[in-house]
Amino acid sequence: MHPNFYHWHNRAELKPATSVLQPRWDAAATFAEKLPADDACSLLRLALFGTAEPKFAKRFSEELVALEPTFLPEKNAELLRVMATAALYSQMETESPEADAVALGLLAGVFIPDRIQPVCKELTQRAGEYLARESERMRPTPKVKAQYQALKEAVNSANWAANTGATELVGKAVLELGETMGRISEENQFLWWLLGRRSSLLNSRRNQITPKQYALVAAAEAAERVALLPPPSSVEALIEEVLTQCLKPSTSAASLVDFIDAVNLDCVEATAVGAGAHELGPLTSLLELRRTGGKVDSVALGKLHIPAKLKVSPFEAARQYFRETMFFKALAELG
Repeated sequence: MHPNFYHWHNRAELKPATSVLQPRWDAAATFAEKLPADDACSLLRLALFGTAEPKFAKRFSEELVALEPTFLPEKNAELLRVMATAALYSQMETESPEADAVALGLLAGVFIPDRIQPVCKELTQRAGEYLARESERMRPTPKVKAQYQALKEAVNSANWAANTGATELVGKAVLELGETMGRISEENQFLWWLLGRRSSLLNSRRNQITPKQYALVAAAEAAERVALLPPPSSVEALIEEVLTQCLKPSTSAASLVDFIDAVNLDCVEATAVGAGAHELGPLTSLLELRRTGGKVDSVALGKLHIPAKLKVSPFEAARQYFRETMFFKALAELG
């Protein structure tokens, strides 16, 4: 249980009895075990925006009551937000595909600070900490010298093929080599992408493309090169760098509609955004709307909690679209 859970809870239930805190935290954590994609989105929307589908809110309440009988089954909207926050935070206490999706969803959902109304600051802070740690854990520096020395000695021994220990060493070496090659391939892909000074999706040199035209495409190209989730923390810095290679590189801000209008939709993969995920992936949702012939205007922006007058730089637009793409990729792995 987070040490500040009492204060989170105090938002919804003034001076809660301390005896209910641990059981309620445990109930929220239990609900979030083996989290399907739809429930992950519902919890994220509830925690960040205070919105939830009535069916989900009803089921969430019923399951919490079953796990912790003192929990209020009705008229509990703010308390459900607290419990959603606890459920999401508990997921990020250990690494898992569910935790990856939750953390990436929080990162994508934030976008602009005024857009969200979280119960506590610790939730989004934890997402950043989790992603930084986990992206490094998934890409360790190879330390296989001792393993390969042992393998070499085993292979050079007499009748090594009949030696069970030697066979196991061969198997481990092959697995380690495969994982290492995957990580090296990802690094090389990003290295060539940066140094090539060329857009693979637009089939053009970057110095012939404006930052506005390239912003979302750059994010898509970066996303294509991510082999493991969570993505390396350095990717966002690389996206910023490739945008400086554009024709007349500029940090001038523009509206989201401008970036949507400027992008070549054929170069940006269509992503089917479920109804429960629109708020979590605003740029992806606007691209989907544009692709289907819908009107991208102030009304569409308002539904996504985005001010019509909001302006962002090319890098901010690219970073947001990259975060959304990683989130939807993580969701797809949940099924």
